[in-house]
Amino acid sequence: MAKIEDLGEVISTDVLIVGGGISGLVAAVKAKEESSKVEVLLVDKQTIGWSGKAPKGGGFTLVLTEGEDADDFVEYHVRNIGYYLNDQELLYSWVTQMYAAVEQLSAWGVRVPKNADGKLNTMKCPLFDPRFKYKWSIAGIDLDVLFPLRARARKTGVKTLNKIQVVELLKQDDRIVGTVGFNLIDGRFYIIKAKATILANGSCNYKAKRMWHSGCGDGIGAAYRAGAEIRNAEFGNFFDVHRKDNDGPAFDYTALYNALGENISLRYIPVPRSDIPSELVLGMEKEVKEGRGPIYFDPSAVPDLFKPLSDWPRPNFHNFFGRTISKELKYGAPPSARVEVSVALNAELSPIRVDHEMKTSLAGLWAIGDTSQMGSAIVGAVYSPPAMIRGIGLGLATRSGMWGGSSAARFASQASAPKVSEGEVKRLKEVIFAPMGRTKGFSAEETIYGIQDVMCRVQYNLRRSKERLEEGLSKIEKVQQRLPELWAKDGHGLGKCHEARNIAVCGEMTLRAALTRTESRGTHFREDYPNRDDKNWLKWTIIREKSGKMVVSTEPVPIEKYKFKP
Repeated sequence: MAKIEDLGEVISTDVLIVGGGISGLVAAVKAKEESSKVEVLLVDKQTIGWSGKAPKGGGFTLVLTEGEDADDFVEYHVRNIGYYLNDQELLYSWVTQMYAAVEQLSAWGVRVPKNADGKLNTMKCPLFDPRFKYKWSIAGIDLDVLFPLRARARKTGVKTLNKIQVVELLKQDDRIVGTVGFNLIDGRFYIIKAKATILANGSCNYKAKRMWHSGCGDGIGAAYRAGAEIRNAEFGNFFDVHRKDNDGPAFDYTALYNALGENISLRYIPVPRSDIPSELVLGMEKEVKEGRGPIYFDPSAVPDLFKPLSDWPRPNFHNFFGRTISKELKYGAPPSARVEVSVALNAELSPIRVDHEMKTSLAGLWAIGDTSQMGSAIVGAVYSPPAMIRGIGLGLATRSGMWGGSSAARFASQASAPKVSEGEVKRLKEVIFAPMGRTKGFSAEETIYGIQDVMCRVQYNLRRSKERLEEGLSKIEKVQQRLPELWAKDGHGLGKCHEARNIAVCGEMTLRAALTRTESRGTHFREDYPNRDDKNWLKWTIIREKSGKMVVSTEPVPIEKYKFKP
């Protein structure tokens, strides 16, 4: 039998963190602060400091300031967004700790706007719907957030590896004891043994949009195949309204018009909402089907709505958007009072189940940030990020990194050294590199296009029914049947093959969970079950892999112990 060292490069660490975005970097720093003796290794398939979505977003997070009531926020979110599928205790813990979390980021060197007295410079900004009375504050974070975090991590002794794509998790009985993967540049095989493993490598977004292109469900697929529980996958269907001229979002959802010049926003969302509701997306589809398309956006509403955000001293934010706007003016279409818009999937599937310390259902494994925001049940019946209130996504990535990093470090300090099966490593290596042994077959691009053809369509992933969900699943299964034919000619192609595998399994889990939930709630809409059913469906959907099959079950929400009830 081959020795494990003969199979690839072996690395041992106490805490392994997979993913170098904001949650991974925060977890790394927090783990070292918890115990300086704990060895921490941070691995990313891209480049740590440049990966993830934090440097590409708006750069702000929700916080509660003096006089803002946590119970008020939790009640609003539970009653109007999560529709009672929330873990209310975790939601309360998060929102009450976010102000301190942002101050911690500042202490680590992150650029956070402050007032002359040294306190956070916060504001209330309605975003997207100027009618909405935004009662909570947001704090700004500049877009270079990852650079000071990376510097802090290195200063505390965190080790890093770039261009390593982690593919599978290693198990010792029911405990996760590390990972296997490969270098995208030179193809070297890596066996990383770890007492504690943290997945921080993002959500699944099906490569549908630019900002979300790196979210391929790598951690989600690996956790599922290892036997971890998946929760509330049916809500990973964030459809947004995007401008056709620059592929950006329409920032005021009350300013959408049909071809007749009628305001359709007020027709479908007469009551102010904190973010884009599914009713508006379905309404856009209805307008076009009935011959009143295309749909247009009035950009004149945006400057007043977003002006407060431009007043924060965030140089990297201003430089980035200044360059973007100048390029649009130079190379783009002439500014117009009417910009055509369309519905676009952002997805945001983040369903790995975790507890209040971000532990998964498998010993030795944590999941933080965009791998588990939905799976934590903190947001309830809605995609996350952004969870219908912007600033929650970045805030949850930060706070979950702190929870998970500390918890994993404590576990690693007491855990025994992991034992890895040479036979299992050999088997996984053969599986991982199998596409490199073929010169033709099914391409990763074909796989991804096949899944996008289902998941990016409103008819399958938003306006759902038993018939269409089963039709969508049938299409996904046909794609999955060809996965053994995937082929690659180099490391980058091999990486895409494994991204395609994970995208396929994520699409399946979303549709299977949606087929199971026979009601409409939050962003899950069933034409054949159009009403919310609290009598039968105050339940979480749970997915697990059993004997190669995806099995969906349900678990009652412990509503009796929560403060807010239907």
